Amino acid sequence: GIPYTGPTRSSAALAMDKLAFASLLESRNLRRLPRISYADAVDRSPDFPAPYIVKPRYGGSSIGTQVVEDEAALAALIEHGAHMRDGAVVEPFLPDSIDLNVGLRRFPELQVSAIERPLRNAELSPILGYADKYTSTEGMAGAPRELPADLPEQLAEELRTSALVVGAQLPVRGVARLDFLLDGSDLYVNELNTIPGSFAKYLWIEPTVPFEQLLQDMIAEAKARPTYRPVTEGADGSILRDAGSIAAKLH
Repeated sequence: GIPYTGPTRSSAALAMDKLAFASLLESRNLRRLPRISYADAVDRSPDFPAPYIVKPRYGGSSIGTQVVEDEAALAALIEHGAHMRDGAVVEPFLPDSIDLNVGLRRFPELQVSAIERPLRNAELSPILGYADKYTSTEGMAGAPRELPADLPEQLAEELRTSALVVGAQLPVRGVARLDFLLDGSDLYVNELNTIPGSFAKYLWIEPTVPFEQLLQDMIAEAKARPTYRPVTEGADGSILRDAGSIAAKLH
């Protein structure tokens, strides 16, 4: 019963499972890339063309995520990749897409931060990988970015609206970071990080939320909205006490 900050077990598990999170997006008619799952081997061909981006079904920080050029490489990675032992998800790889992120919180009210565009060296890596995100001494807070991202207002509003839908559907606690992909004019919801590096503190410039205030709000939320609420209704022993009489009536 000790209050804690951050996501509930159920919301963290849902966001960590890339296939389950994709189902949530689909249920709310939010645009996402096709995402299919594989277990130990490729037993069917993807219904979209190569190249493919392959991710561990459970995991984060881009660890284990790779781009492959054909089905043979896909099969080899899923069969032998150390990070794919618990399953993998496969999506079409969009080489010209850009990453966009927002911070998201529900306390004291549902809010979306400024939109950032993380910057990467496309010549060194086809994706925004672990090194891009975390090798800076400040982690994501020190990674190169465009903040706020230079986007047409209509596109920015579409992104914010999608983020609010996700925030309303998933019981986000603390601060989460929602990641998008932009391919031309097509915007896709990608993944949700329920415990982002640095609490995504650097994103809160519009609206302005100082880091101290962010932490105070997280603590206040933990006290006001505990994740465990003891319930005794239906568990007071009456069913067990009556079991004998119920059994007698059945004979």
